[in-house]
Amino acid sequence: MSETFEVRLTLTRDTPNSMNFLDTYAGLNRIWYKFESDPSGNITLSANTDGFEHLARYFLKMARSGKHPGYHAHHSLEYGGGPVDEPELTIMLASAPDGFFGPLP
Repeated sequence: MSETFEVRLTLTRDTPNSMNFLDTYAGLNRIWYKFESDPSGNITLSANTDGFEHLARYFLKMARSGKHPGYHAHHSLEYGGGPVDEPELTIMLASAPDGFFGPLP
């Protein structure tokens, strides 16, 4: 059996159409992540531990703070990355497609 660990985290609920990112950065000092894709469409996410922690907080806020489907935000592919004319990462809350049941628990 795997060991477990406890995560205690308090995040702001914000509004259904906005997000305050300050709490996703709290206590993290060296956030870095980078999304890359290849010509076949494979996607690689590389991140340091602070980068993964930041993204986890971001996704928890998206999942649990009552955002409306369609709420989205645009980011560079690399946190702290290059110029604004580079490709971007869009993270959006969507409803599951009709007929999707997902895996059973």
